Amino acid sequence: MLSLFWQFYLVFFLITILILFSMPLLGVIDISLPDVMLTYYPHLLILLFLEGVLAFVFQALVQKPLSYIRHFLTGKDSASLKIEKYALRPDEIGALAATAKKNATQADEIIADLISQQRYLASILENLNDGICIVDRHGVVRIVNQATKRMFNIPERAVSGQTLVETIRHYKVQELWQECQQKKIQLIMQLETSMNRNYLQCIATPLEPYSEGNILFLFQDITRLHQLEVVRRDFVSNVSHELRTPLTSLKLITETLSDGAMDDPPAQQRFLAQMEKEIDNLTQLVQELLELSRIESGLVPLQKKIIDPCTLLESAANRMQVQAERAGLHFSWDCSEKLPSIMIDEARLEQVLINLIHNAIKFTLPGGNIHVSAVQQAGTIVFAVQDTGIGIPQKDIDRIFERFYKTDRSRSKSGTGLGLSIARHLVQAHQGKIWVESVVNQGSTFYFSIPISH
Repeated sequence: MLSLFWQFYLVFFLITILILFSMPLLGVIDISLPDVMLTYYPHLLILLFLEGVLAFVFQALVQKPLSYIRHFLTGKDSASLKIEKYALRPDEIGALAATAKKNATQADEIIADLISQQRYLASILENLNDGICIVDRHGVVRIVNQATKRMFNIPERAVSGQTLVETIRHYKVQELWQECQQKKIQLIMQLETSMNRNYLQCIATPLEPYSEGNILFLFQDITRLHQLEVVRRDFVSNVSHELRTPLTSLKLITETLSDGAMDDPPAQQRFLAQMEKEIDNLTQLVQELLELSRIESGLVPLQKKIIDPCTLLESAANRMQVQAERAGLHFSWDCSEKLPSIMIDEARLEQVLINLIHNAIKFTLPGGNIHVSAVQQAGTIVFAVQDTGIGIPQKDIDRIFERFYKTDRSRSKSGTGLGLSIARHLVQAHQGKIWVESVVNQGSTFYFSIPISH
């Protein structure tokens, strides 16, 4: 393609030729065209030279602003100042420069908005608790966020472009992708990760029609929901067990009495005493269930006041000392002097201490030791009930504070299995923590901490 200079020059040259051809025809001159060219040869050379100069001037006037406009549109900063000047011209060059400036400004705003939206969406994607993964029709992962990497232990160095099998090494995810590709409908599946034994709900959604063939995977961690479902099933099972035992006993006693034991006064008194014991167990179970329900729902107001920790500990220890000695146990307690006061509901936390001491007495063999103490530690008062009892298996420690949960060793013992759950909720209501350390056949130590009052 000819440059702008040669385009102008050819235009001027053609105009000159047309004029020369038309002059003899119009009678402007009486000689022929060849004679004109021979006669005015030097003048024609000067004319051609002047036409070249004129073409160069026109080229400079037109090409220079066009060049700046082109540089401006390609993003060169050096052309920004010039474009302002050319936009003020009243001719077509000025209109073109103004239009280019306006379009460039609009394009910059659109690009800035797109970049902002992209960063915003990327931030949302990376901070979602749910896992996001987009896979194309060829099984190649296009997008994967941090939550997905965390759920499936995907290395940080993993990047988009790997296949689904390479990125998420779980056969059920692969099967779900294949099924979703075939059926073109949203599918839901639950799976368990083999690494952390977490339970996930995986939702595969075809991105039709805007991104044909791509599948969006949403991974939701439902481990907590699964655990709650297990707790619910255990709760129903445990309530049924706790109710069935005394009810069965009561039914057997009434049948025995009906079969003639009423006529035997010693047997009658023995069975009536057993009935009273089973009814007391049922009453205790119902009361503790109601109390636990009220505590969990926040319906139990705490009557807090400033209390000396040693006063609380001494009151609970004195109440339980006779019971411990009757069980053949060595019972002791101590409290550090000058402990800071704590703002608590004295009756409720004394209930916690008595419950822990009662459990220690129940699961410690005669001749064992129970020691109760209170110390200051990291801005809290830590109460401890230590025994040399049968201990708690490690697998049960994480669940020992659940409702009705009992270890296998304690299944034959009396009790509702609600005491520790009530204790946990009461301690947490005081912004405290409760935990246990235990070794089987060596003993257990239950701790709970209460913040110091300021």
